[in-house]
Amino acid sequence: MVYIIVTLAVLARFVPHVVNFSPVYGALLFGGAHLKKRDSVWFPVTLLGASDIVLTNFVYHLNIGWMELFQMAAFASIALIGWLLRRRFAVGRFIAACFAGPTAFYLISNFGVWLGWHTYPATWEGLVRCYVAAIPFYGYSLGSSFLFAGVLFGIYEFYLARSAGRQHAKA
Repeated sequence: MVYIIVTLAVLARFVPHVVNFSPVYGALLFGGAHLKKRDSVWFPVTLLGASDIVLTNFVYHLNIGWMELFQMAAFASIALIGWLLRRRFAVGRFIAACFAGPTAFYLISNFGVWLGWHTYPATWEGLVRCYVAAIPFYGYSLGSSFLFAGVLFGIYEFYLARSAGRQHAKA
């Protein structure tokens, strides 16, 4: 079921939405917490890479380049942060993961933008300007992380509690 949830979140990228506001961030955290550990990074990153190829080449009619590696590393970082929720789910850990995931994505992906797009000067000031310009997108990713991770983890915890109740009733 977790594999299906992650796949559906990636497919949601093909539905029109506000930039950086999609279930992807929440699903990466959820997958990091609940997929088999060996699959928790490669599976969603492979799906996201494939969707990026389709979106970039066929929807946006752009060329995919080496900067895609920064994007994939940024997505992988969110799944790795989901590992914090693997052993023990707690509200504090959940809040920290919902902040840390989009923050890692913001830092890694925008470093790639600064390094590769040459939109900003190759100086410290240029890097700062790149990060400042991306703040609105960071806000969207934070909001979507809390919303979608909250929904996914909430439904999962509800399902577990309900299943445990049924098992207890049978005993």
